[in-house]
Amino acid sequence: MRFRKVGQLAPVGATGNNTHASVGTDADYDVLNLEFEITAVGATPTISWLFQGSNDGLEVADAASDWFPLEVLPSDAVVELAAVQTKVAVGVYNSSVEVSRRPVRKVRLVTSANTNVTYEAEAYAGVDV
Repeated sequence: MRFRKVGQLAPVGATGNNTHASVGTDADYDVLNLEFEITAVGATPTISWLFQGSNDGLEVADAASDWFPLEVLPSDAVVELAAVQTKVAVGVYNSSVEVSRRPVRKVRLVTSANTNVTYEAEAYAGVDV
């Protein structure tokens, strides 16, 4: 499987609780790798996040799109799927979604419960070669 960058889900240096702009996906993707990176933390840090998908295309504004939580397989989980993830330490946290089984036309990142965390996020597509 070969991976290529789909887009930036959250800019470098993001802080706060945000619903970030969407990134379009493609029908030929087999897997999406969603990378969430905590780049800095302060006192008593914590952040929760989830990735959402929509079957609406990029021509539909995010505010008018129908969004649903994506059940992802976090890289630090053995077999459990998760929608919301929470972390307290600097690190790179990867999750994957089999979009060949659950197709979406666009994805976005939503962060909440952010206390003293700086982050960024990117999406990568995996295609069987």
